Amino acid sequence: MKISLVMVKADGTSREFPFDKANIIIGRDEAARLRIPLPSVSRKHCELSIDDEELVVKDLGSANGTYVNGAKVKDRELSPGDLLTVGGVVFVVRIDGYPAQIDAKDCYAAGMVSMDDALTGEDDDFPGLPKEVPGSSPKGKSLKPMGGAKKDDGLDDLLKDLEIGDDDK
Repeated sequence: MKISLVMVKADGTSREFPFDKANIIIGRDEAARLRIPLPSVSRKHCELSIDDEELVVKDLGSANGTYVNGAKVKDRELSPGDLLTVGGVVFVVRIDGYPAQIDAKDCYAAGMVSMDDALTGEDDDFPGLPKEVPGSSPKGKSLKPMGGAKKDDGLDDLLKDLEIGDDDK
């Protein structure tokens, strides 16, 4: 299984992070396999792992939560085209090259979750958050934004430092 996360931004740019390991920690900590140096990202925010040939994301007790297609999750299977939001950074899940084409602006808008909404919203833990983003499809149908693309709010400089860690960590 070939896995990559494609970071998408409001300005329509994207950057792909391929992975060759089964377990990937995403977080702010130096030891994280995918390091995101933002205060909204916990030191060990979430983990991606392969379980019975399925890619699964598990929140590691992060302060701001882990979101898939706009819904806060504790753990969930990921499919090609799913939108994974970690501390305000939106990734499109690419598995074995699918989806081949990604509209970065639309995916960013659909995957962006306001941290204020996370604290006052509704799902099982937070009443008010939707379970799914209207118009999104993890099976590869067209993704429609919930609204206009939001401004990056000065994250561009910090996101330049987004990096994949060494395999030895």
